Amino acid sequence: MKPVGLAFIYTALTLALVVAFTVLICIRAIKKKTKSSDGKVTTITTTPISLLEVKVTLPMKVIFGGIKVAEKFDPPEIAQIPKTRLGEGTLGTLFKVVLQCGSIITIRKIREGLIMNASGLELWINFFGGMKDDWLLPILFSFWYGGEAFILYEYLILGSLEELLHGSEGVQFTPLNWEIRKKIALYAAQAVALIHSRVTKNGEPLICGVIKASNILIRVDFSACLSSYETPYLVPPEMIIKRNLGRVAPELKYHYQKTFTQKSDVYSFGILLLELITGQRPSTTNLSAYLREKKIKGTLDNLCDTKMGSEVNESMVEMIEIAWSCLSCKPRDRPSMDDVVHMIQVS
Repeated sequence: MKPVGLAFIYTALTLALVVAFTVLICIRAIKKKTKSSDGKVTTITTTPISLLEVKVTLPMKVIFGGIKVAEKFDPPEIAQIPKTRLGEGTLGTLFKVVLQCGSIITIRKIREGLIMNASGLELWINFFGGMKDDWLLPILFSFWYGGEAFILYEYLILGSLEELLHGSEGVQFTPLNWEIRKKIALYAAQAVALIHSRVTKNGEPLICGVIKASNILIRVDFSACLSSYETPYLVPPEMIIKRNLGRVAPELKYHYQKTFTQKSDVYSFGILLLELITGQRPSTTNLSAYLREKKIKGTLDNLCDTKMGSEVNESMVEMIEIAWSCLSCKPRDRPSMDDVVHMIQVS
């Protein structure tokens, strides 16, 4: 049972039962007798002209966004409105929601059983909610409703890089050419570098945990922003590592280091670059081993995604070398994300 919702749920259920019982007592059928033309008496049951309308809502508390924002989004409505499921992330399920005003947002319902420390969750959501930058998908609003936590984000119609790279139908799955992929790589690198430039309230450098295509969201001009950057501060690292074995650094995968670092972020970003270049999913192909095999053989044949065409240009080769430097087995040999940004800019 989630610690925050326990008292709230008991109170709400008690209130609901009392109201329901009262309504059952108060709303009685009205019976009246009428005489038909043949002299027979018929009993007709009718309902009252106006019934007591009861709307029971569960307890709500704003985590981030303030009362004015809460009035705009109406948390009880958002929590109960029909939703379109977009995907299942480490932090929880993500939904698309069309509001009554016609606006579209995405909302994440925090995974059940994940919240062990409610005050810690509120602290981190407020911390990251205060980070505003074009390279980051902003947190619009967050709230508790009936003991469950929700986070609202902007909705981007093109979706994620994962959908664009690996989808097979629909306008949003148009194959990406190399120039667009390189542009997305730069935006993603700048977003990670921005996170790395910030510190927690305790002065510790921020990390991203795992950088993956599903967390790179694409705007209509093909600029990109990073989402789910709050995840490593709300989810145990063991869970993140277990769900992303193809993307995490070897020091995390083989358990001689159990905490994410900025250098493990760099390794994860190197995997993202290879995914952009090859069009292969890290969950099905060991991209680091795949590139190592190609380099040992001294050829890059068939390495690049055929959706970009058959030609491997100089810019692609340079990006492959950037990815390779990020994938060094020794963390100290990997470049910083600031260096990665510079290398992509001049490639």
